[in-house]
Amino acid sequence: MILIITNKLDPHADWVIRLLKRKGIDFARFNTEDFPQKVVVSWEASEVGFEGEVNLPSGKNVILSQVSACWYRRPLPPVVNKQIFTEHSKKFVLEESKEFLSFLWNNMNCFWINHPLDIKRAESKPLQLKFASKCGLSIPRTLITNSPKKAKEFCESCNGLVISKVLGRGEVEYQNDYYFIYTHRLKPEDLKNLSDIRFAPVIFQEHIEKSVEIRVTIFGEKVFACEIHSQDSEKTKDDWRHYDFENVKHEVHQLPIEIEKKCLKLVKLLGLKFGAIDMILTPGGQYVFLELNPNGQWLWVEHLVGLPISNALIDLLLNSLKSLRK
Repeated sequence: MILIITNKLDPHADWVIRLLKRKGIDFARFNTEDFPQKVVVSWEASEVGFEGEVNLPSGKNVILSQVSACWYRRPLPPVVNKQIFTEHSKKFVLEESKEFLSFLWNNMNCFWINHPLDIKRAESKPLQLKFASKCGLSIPRTLITNSPKKAKEFCESCNGLVISKVLGRGEVEYQNDYYFIYTHRLKPEDLKNLSDIRFAPVIFQEHIEKSVEIRVTIFGEKVFACEIHSQDSEKTKDDWRHYDFENVKHEVHQLPIEIEKKCLKLVKLLGLKFGAIDMILTPGGQYVFLELNPNGQWLWVEHLVGLPISNALIDLLLNSLKSLRK
C-alpha cells in the first residue's frame, strides 16, 4: 500500500490520487490536520513485535507494517479539539500529538518521498549551497550574517547589486494572518537600514543577471526542466513566486547533460528521492544554482508545459513496491 501524508487542501495530492485510482493502485490519504479529532492512531508493543494502525475518517484502516511506500507531501500540524479551552492544555495536546506522529514516521520501514528527517536537513539553505558547490554547480557569492558591518562591506563589494532572502520558509504570522517573505533586491534605502539585521541573521547574495530562470524537478533518476521567463514582468523579476502567468512565459527547457548530472548528484547527496531546484540561466549561458526545495511544488509546471512529472512520481512509488516484492 502507498500512504499519502498531506492535508485536505492539496491539489498535488488530489491530482496524483486521480491517477492512482485510474491505475487501480491501493493507497490511503492521511490528512494530518484530522488528527487527533477525526483520526485514531494506535501503536502497540509486545513480545511478538510492534505494530501501528491508522483509522481514517473514510473508514479505511491502515496497518503501518503493510505500507510499502510513503509520499510525505504537505502535512499540517494536528488540530486540537475545541472542547479544550486553556492555552496550556492546547499546547500539551498539540505537542503530544506531534510527538506521536513524528515517532511513527521515524519508525516506519518503507520507501519515502521524502522522509521528514531528510526534508528537515535538506531545507538548510547554507547546506544546499555547500553541497551544490561540491557537486560542481555554480553558486552566487553569499553572506549570512547578523553583523551590519559585514553586510555593508559585502554590499559594497558587490557594488550594491545584492538580494536578500530568509534562512527559513519566510512565513510570518501577524494579527491572525500569514504573510510570506520573498526574495528582495536591495534598494538604496535598504542599505541605510542594515543595522536592523542585528536582530536576526539574513542571507545576502550577489545579484545574478538573468536571461531566464529554470525550475528543475527531479523524481528518482528522472529530471524535468522548465524555463520561467521571469524578466518579462516587473512583478516577477526578483522572485518568480509572485506569479504573473499572463505575462510570464513557461517553456520546456533542455538542460545540458553535465548540469543534469550535477542536479541529480545534489539531490542524492542530500538523501532525497525528490527535489525542486531553482536556477538562473545568465545571458552568458551560465547555470547558477540558487536553492532547492525538498518538498516543493511542481503541478503548475506539468499543467503549463505538459511535462509528465506526476507519472514520474507514481513510477517511483511503484518501482519501490516491485523491489520490495523481490
